[in-house]
Amino acid sequence: MIFQTSRLFTASLAHKVGFFSAIFNTMGGIIYFFAILTSILTGHFNFPPGEGLQLFGGIISLIFCPVIVSMMAGLHTITPTPKKVLSQISLGFSLLFALAVSINRFSQIGVVRQAVMAGKVEGISWFIAYGDYSIFLGLEYLGWAWFLGLAMLFAAPLFSGSRLNLWICWLMLLYAALGLLSSVGFLLGNWLSILGFVAWGIVLFVITGLLAVFFYHPTLEK
Repeated sequence: MIFQTSRLFTASLAHKVGFFSAIFNTMGGIIYFFAILTSILTGHFNFPPGEGLQLFGGIISLIFCPVIVSMMAGLHTITPTPKKVLSQISLGFSLLFALAVSINRFSQIGVVRQAVMAGKVEGISWFIAYGDYSIFLGLEYLGWAWFLGLAMLFAAPLFSGSRLNLWICWLMLLYAALGLLSSVGFLLGNWLSILGFVAWGIVLFVITGLLAVFFYHPTLEK
């Protein structure tokens, strides 16, 4: 009886953690999308983005990392035992995603940005986010495209049955396809690399929005 009560409490907590994490990711993605859209509509958008937009994007990405891990941990907790190996693999790749992107963004905000502001740019050209042959851009693709793409690939089979679950499944597979193709494109230095911006700029936040519904209504899990 005690074990059953503990298990129900854990599942309830996992749903709450998953729900609030998914909501936070979705709202953050919408805010960032409208920030870019406003910049475009007002004629202030450039590529690479201006310092203000880069800083905002860096902070948002840095916050997203632990929140996405929390969301995937919630998903792993409520996954039925026969499929837990898939959710555990997905959670593992999510952790690697968070590690790669956090190292990138934390260093960008805390070291590179301050060095540029101080005029000390010698020796950091490879570490500027949108510079030629940027190491940090490579870390960004390693995280968002490769590791998160693999995380979505292994998470997709967890969802089946209901219409909501099928939407989540297919969108996760779409993210995986776009992310992995863009990582290959980045390695080859060709146009496929731009596919990733669709994955983590649009598809990801549709997924997190649907996951918020999934976590909020446990009856929709089957």
